Amino acid sequence: MVGKDSLMKLIQSWFQRQFADPQVVILAVFLLVGFCIVFFLGGILMPALASVVIAYLLEGLVGKLQRCKVPRLASVLLVFTLFMAFLIFVLFGLLPMLTGQIGEFLQKLPDMIMIGQQELMRLPERYPEAVSEKQIRDVMSMLKNETLSYGENLLTWSLASARSLVAVLVYLILMPLLVFFFLKDKNKLVNWVRGFLP
Repeated sequence: MVGKDSLMKLIQSWFQRQFADPQVVILAVFLLVGFCIVFFLGGILMPALASVVIAYLLEGLVGKLQRCKVPRLASVLLVFTLFMAFLIFVLFGLLPMLTGQIGEFLQKLPDMIMIGQQELMRLPERYPEAVSEKQIRDVMSMLKNETLSYGENLLTWSLASARSLVAVLVYLILMPLLVFFFLKDKNKLVNWVRGFLP
């Protein structure tokens, strides 16, 4: 009982020391509310959060251009144009190549599986003391079951990808706009957020 009372007094004194300052309490409430917003509304706010991160990364280039005596709006326009050129290159240059490679892989996959099965069936002939034909057949049936499971998952994913396609289109339109305005109006946004902080 004495240990429990002393522990409660210790916790109570820690709370009084830490939360006696109203600024610490306001900061703790602000962080807690921010965490709850991100946790519960993260899916909705994801384009805005991703845009903030991209704008933060691009701000370094804008700052360097400003140190070279380029006005902020011109710096933002130049950096944003470079960012959009990179995004277009990725979307129309690299993405089609990647999808083509994936398509070729999927076309050759049955042949690769057949060759693998033939090689597996030769193992008992080459190493009869280490591998039996029954073990190979068990492994092959397990691989067949896993392949069917992956096929079902791929079909389910492809049916759900129509919804994902709409989300990607929203991201492709909304995020560049948000990035541009986060870069352009950085000082106004920072001052607005500072108004809420102690």
